[in-house]
Amino acid sequence: MGFHRVIAVLGGAAVLLLAGAPAGAQAEHVTEHYTVGFSEPSVTPCDPPLDGVLTVAGEGVVTLTDTGRTFQLKDNLHGRFTFVPTASGAPSSSGHFVVQHRENVNYAQLTEYRVTDTQHTIVHVADGTNFPIQIRTTLLFSADGGFEAKVDSVRCGGQGPA
Repeated sequence: MGFHRVIAVLGGAAVLLLAGAPAGAQAEHVTEHYTVGFSEPSVTPCDPPLDGVLTVAGEGVVTLTDTGRTFQLKDNLHGRFTFVPTASGAPSSSGHFVVQHRENVNYAQLTEYRVTDTQHTIVHVADGTNFPIQIRTTLLFSADGGFEAKVDSVRCGGQGPA
């Protein structure tokens, strides 16, 4: 789903903040409120995969503390979505989601920087069916400047990890 794009942007912003933090500087505390809204082609993460258009609207709060020796970021994003499949006869769906994102870094121990996110979504299908989706992703930033993003697991309703 398109939420991974939001998570990747937040993780990338955090790394940029890490790179510019001067050692010994006075602690910096920042809180930002933001909104997310987009509509784009997408594919559902569950079997059978369906092509369609995903529309998302959400609100979040990011807080960060940078002491010059440590960095902590917390992000809570929640909202609603709709998915309209392109296949005729396939039911549309809607629901709500919550993404909680946490980062803690000790600069002295920084060789690789790994961020793991878990997204919880409850889907309400037009035919009356409701089911949860859980997606776990990892972003890995290497000391050499490399970047890797991967989906660790997808759980759809009663299905096991994919």
